[in-house]
Amino acid sequence: MRQYQTLIMIALMVVAFYFLIMRPQRKRQQAIQRTMNELTPGTRVLLNSGIFGTVIAISDRQAKVELAPGVELTVLKQAIARVATDADEDTFTDEDDDDLEDAYDEPGAVEPAPLDPTAEPHEPGPEQQRPSSN
Repeated sequence: MRQYQTLIMIALMVVAFYFLIMRPQRKRQQAIQRTMNELTPGTRVLLNSGIFGTVIAISDRQAKVELAPGVELTVLKQAIARVATDADEDTFTDEDDDDLEDAYDEPGAVEPAPLDPTAEPHEPGPEQQRPSSN
């Protein structure tokens, strides 16, 4: 009788493992696959890296995503985390840009120096050299 109890416990553990781990994982994979198959040009997506973009072309393994007007990126379909919703994205206004410009006008703010394309690269002085790691 003790032998059957052990077998029943092992069978129950296998069934519990299936329902608690395997089945939900399979459902998630099927939902992701369904989402990837339903992607069409014009769909707003969120990439795994946190970048938002709009699908402009899609193939079996890759998608071409437009990040900004004229900026396109080709990614594997697996890099698409999900379809972006309105709740995912913030809306920025011109006032947000003004706030960034005002930050440079504050006392103590350092404005970035413009790059001089004619300047020659220079070697760092002794005080600017990195210490060697031994």
